Amino acid sequence: MHFRNTLLSFIILIISNPCTAQESKFDRIFTETAQKLLSSNPKKALENTDYLYSIAVDDSQKMKSCMLKATLLRQYGLRKEAVASLKRADSIAARADNYTMQARINGFLSTLYRENNIYSLGSIHLQRAVKASRKIIDKSEMNKFLGNLSQETAYYRMYASEYKKAISHLKNGNKLFQKTGPEVDKNFQTAVNDEMIAKNYLSLNEVDSAFFYYDKAQRELSISGSAESPLKGFILNGLAAVYSKKDMPAKALENFKDAEKIADDSNFFTLKQEVYTSLMDFYKNNDAALYITYNEKNQKLNQNEENSRKAIADELIKTLRRKQFNNESHYQQTTYIIIGCCIFIVLITLALYFYKRQSDYKKFKNYINKQDSAVIKDVQASPKKEVGKEYMSETAENNILKNLDEFENSQSFLRKDISLNSAAAELGVNHRYLSYVINKHKSKDFAGYISELRINYIVERLKNDPSYLKYKISFLADQAGFSSHSRFTITFKKVTGFSPLTFITYLQKENEK
Repeated sequence: MHFRNTLLSFIILIISNPCTAQESKFDRIFTETAQKLLSSNPKKALENTDYLYSIAVDDSQKMKSCMLKATLLRQYGLRKEAVASLKRADSIAARADNYTMQARINGFLSTLYRENNIYSLGSIHLQRAVKASRKIIDKSEMNKFLGNLSQETAYYRMYASEYKKAISHLKNGNKLFQKTGPEVDKNFQTAVNDEMIAKNYLSLNEVDSAFFYYDKAQRELSISGSAESPLKGFILNGLAAVYSKKDMPAKALENFKDAEKIADDSNFFTLKQEVYTSLMDFYKNNDAALYITYNEKNQKLNQNEENSRKAIADELIKTLRRKQFNNESHYQQTTYIIIGCCIFIVLITLALYFYKRQSDYKKFKNYINKQDSAVIKDVQASPKKEVGKEYMSETAENNILKNLDEFENSQSFLRKDISLNSAAAELGVNHRYLSYVINKHKSKDFAGYISELRINYIVERLKNDPSYLKYKISFLADQAGFSSHSRFTITFKKVTGFSPLTFITYLQKENEK
C-alpha cells in the first residue's frame, strides 16, 4: 500500500559510525543510491548495492547493503530475488546477535511475503521481528520498531477482515510511538496509524469514528516533518469517502479533487490507483461518462505501471545475470549449448503455441456453432436420475420449471445481490424446492446456474452487439452482474473454455470473414 516510502526510510535510518575513510565512502554511496538512484537509475543502483557489499568493513554495513538491494528489487516486482538478499542479511544478523537488524529484516520479509499472498510464512517472520524488537536494549528504538510492526500486524488482521483487531493493534502502536525519543517523527507515525484506523472504521461502516480519525490524522500530518507526503492524499481520499457515505456529495467531491491533485502531482502509483477507484465508485450511479473516464484512467495506470516495472525488471535481471557470467570465458561452450537449447525450446514453444491457437480456434468455432443452434437462455438441462423418493409432485416441479423460464426471460439473474433465498421469494416457492429442481433439471447448484446464465447472456451480447467487443473486461463483468473482474474471468473460462480476451479476439476474427 502507501507505506512503500517508509520502508526506504526504515533502511536509511540504520545507525552508522563514520570513523574511517572507507566507512565515509560507504555512507556517501549508500545515501546517494537510496535517495537518488533507486528511482532515477535502478540499474546503477543495483551495481552500487553489490559494490557497497564488497567495501563493507563490518556486518552492519553488509546488512545495510543487502537490505538496500532488497528494497530495489522489491520496488520493481522481483520479490524472489529480494527475499534471497534479505535471507543473506538475516544470516549475518543471527550470527552477530544484532536484534535491531533482525527486527528490520524479518519485518521486511513479513511485508514481502504478505504482498505475495504467502501469509503463513509472512506471519512467522512477523513474530520473529516482534520477538527481536523486544530484545533491543535502547527503549526508544524498541518502541519505534514495535510501533512499526503494529502496522504490519494490522495488515494481517485487515486481510482476515478482523477490523476491530486491526484497530486495537494500531492504537497500541500509537502508544508505543509516544514513548520514543525526539529522533522519531511521532506526528507522522501516528498520522500513518490514524489513517489506517479510519480506514478500518470505514470498513466497519462506522462513519463518525472514521471521520474522527481521518481528521486527527490530517492535523497530525500538518505538524509533522513530512506534511506534504503522499499520505495527505490518502487522508483526503478517505475523508471524501466519509462525506460520500454521509450523503454530502459536494464535500466528497471537493476532497476527492484535492486527493486527485496530490496523486497526479506526486505521480505516486498507489495513491493514484486508490483515488481513481474511489472516483469510479463515486460516479458509478450518477455520471456514466465520468465513471468510464476514471475506469479507463485506472486501466491505463495499471498497464503503464506493469509495462514500466517489467521493462526495468528485465533490465535488472539482465544486470544480475551479466554479473554471474563475468570473467567466466572458460564456460563459453556451456553458454552456447544453453543458448542453443533456449532457441530450440523457443521454437518448440512457438510451434506448440501456434498449434494450441489453431486448436483453440476450432474449439471456439464449435462452441459458437453449438450456441447458435441452442436457445440462448437455456442452461444445460439434463435431469439427473433420482435415487430414492421424489421431494415433490411432478406438477409442482413443472410449475417451478415454468417460473424459472420466466425468471430467465426477466434477466433477474443479472442482479448482483441475487441469492437462492431472494430468487425463491421472487418466484414464490420454497428455497429448498427451488434448489432441488435446479439441481435435478439443470445439473448444477444455484450459484453455478446463475453464473452460467450470466455468461451466456454476455456471450450473446458479444455476438450480436459489435459495440460490446470494444468494452473493457471490467465493464462486461459489471454488465453480467459479477462483483469482480477476476471472478468474471474465471467463470467465463469455466463456461466457455476461453478467457474473455481470447473469446473476443476470436469473435472479432470470425466477424472479419
